[in-house]
This record gives sequence, C-alpha cells and structure tokens, in this order.
Amino acid sequence: MEALYLTIPMAMCIAAFFLYVFITAFRKGQFEDIESPKYRMFFEEEYPTESKQTKTNSPDGPTSKS
Repeated sequence: MEALYLTIPMAMCIAAFFLYVFITAFRKGQFEDIESPKYRMFFEEEYPTESKQTKTNSPDGPTSKS
C-alpha cells in the first residue's frame, strides 16, 4: 500500500510530461501532414553538388570517391 503513495504520483508526472510534449509537437505542426511522407521515396531528388569554389581551393584538386 505504501508503494502506491510513490508510484501513483510518479505515473501522473510522467503522463503530464508526455501530454506536454504531445501538445507542443501538435502546436508546432508536427502532425499536420501525415500522408505525404510515405510517398517521398517515389520522387527523384537531385542531391546538392559541391560548389566550384570548394573544389578549386583544395590543394590536391578534385578527388574521386569510390
């Protein structure tokens, strides 16, 4: 019985923390669009290329990565 005096308030604090985290995520728009992320893998994306300035400033010149 004495353990309940400790575990119930701890459970309430943990529940309040997760409720706070959920509300802040909801307000920031985390859950606005739940459909489009699963379709992103079907679209081709161009990866960013290195700028010419970083390639010319390297002392070894452009290197090839395998």
